Amino acid sequence: MLADGVIAERRWQETRSQYNAFLSEVNEHKQLLEIAGMTDGEIDRLGKTHQLSSQLNEHAPISGVVMERMAVAGERIDILATLYRIANLHELRLEINIPHERIGSIKVGDQVLVENTPITAEITLLGQSVNPENQTLLAQATIKGKQSALRAGQTINTQIIQSSENAAFKIPNTAIAKNEGKSFIFIRNKDGFKVSPVTVIGKQGEESIISGDFTGDEDIAIKGAVALKANWLGLGSAE
Repeated sequence: MLADGVIAERRWQETRSQYNAFLSEVNEHKQLLEIAGMTDGEIDRLGKTHQLSSQLNEHAPISGVVMERMAVAGERIDILATLYRIANLHELRLEINIPHERIGSIKVGDQVLVENTPITAEITLLGQSVNPENQTLLAQATIKGKQSALRAGQTINTQIIQSSENAAFKIPNTAIAKNEGKSFIFIRNKDGFKVSPVTVIGKQGEESIISGDFTGDEDIAIKGAVALKANWLGLGSAE
């Protein structure tokens, strides 16, 4: 009609603008129906019949196992409400709370052992914020390969294995003395004991894993570290 001069160009532009607005609204509603779980075939059928079915098929975005049902039959829900919680159990991830004193030593790629099982995992993600309630950093470790010993939501004990160029040793916590934020042990020599700095890699109950400048054949003081520290700092007499 514009080409024949029946309507003015301004009228044509207004009509075209309204058409584009209605088309955008239709596409928006179509996307909402897709989010709600309707397939393209169901949406096309709705467009032809203009009638909603009393039943709606819900399609999960992933293949997995239903872990939790969030809604019950007859309940009124919002369009984006969660109905089910589904998990893909082919790849499990461990959530590990790293103590704040070990935050600087843990890195992506470190190996994780699950106690009393042959299961291993690898740290793939380190959080960027510390939990103010327990002063820990959340890390995620992905389990390698299929396994059947663990279940989602299970609480387990883990050990983080770190690669190091230096040998590591396990000693009692009582053998370690601290001074100005650094750790030390006392190694026996012909004059008594000498002070040797160490790096604490980790702790397991009453023992610590350390590395330092020694071979492992040395005799160390596993008791009386407090008294030796006092003597070392000139705060007491030798024992």
